[in-house]
Amino acid sequence: MLSLSILPLLVFGLVCSAHPFEKRQSRPTDSFKLYAYGPGISGLPIFYRNGSAEVADASKVDTTTMAAMTPINFTAAENTWVAHPSSSSRSNEGFTTLSTNTNMLCLDQGDTDSNPVSFTAVPATGKLDTTKHSNVWSTYGGYVLVTVSGANFYAKPTATDGLYSLLWSSSAEAMTDTIPVVLRTAEPATESVLN
Repeated sequence: MLSLSILPLLVFGLVCSAHPFEKRQSRPTDSFKLYAYGPGISGLPIFYRNGSAEVADASKVDTTTMAAMTPINFTAAENTWVAHPSSSSRSNEGFTTLSTNTNMLCLDQGDTDSNPVSFTAVPATGKLDTTKHSNVWSTYGGYVLVTVSGANFYAKPTATDGLYSLLWSSSAEAMTDTIPVVLRTAEPATESVLN
């Protein structure tokens, strides 16, 4: 039988251990970036290009292709993430295609097992496009979570070396010619050390 003097200590321990768990599940309140991690992809940043989310290794991608891509930050509101041009961008090229307040990160819902991760306009009417899941985003300890059952992320190599299309699927099997990735808000440790 528990001593009554130990009971307050147990209650205190439960309250203290629940607080970090609650904090890990909260959504980011400041501007943040997204990075993809997977085999051969060690924390590559997510870029905006022509309405799609792409993963790029800037050290490998040619300068013409990089100039057409927009480095982005995100801000969170409820379960939606809005993309904004990064203030640390090297050029303004491509910014005209990315408004600072009208591009939500979304999961396109197509008829295939490989669907693009893209961007959709914030609707003025408040009605969300039912073919695009935009109010599904959250984080847990820096890891990106979505409320779509069984959703997995993949990077598909493009014809440009170091450039990948970001895809998602609710199928448990990996898509052909893709690399399974995890999305995180934490930048790679080597980038922090070098900067």
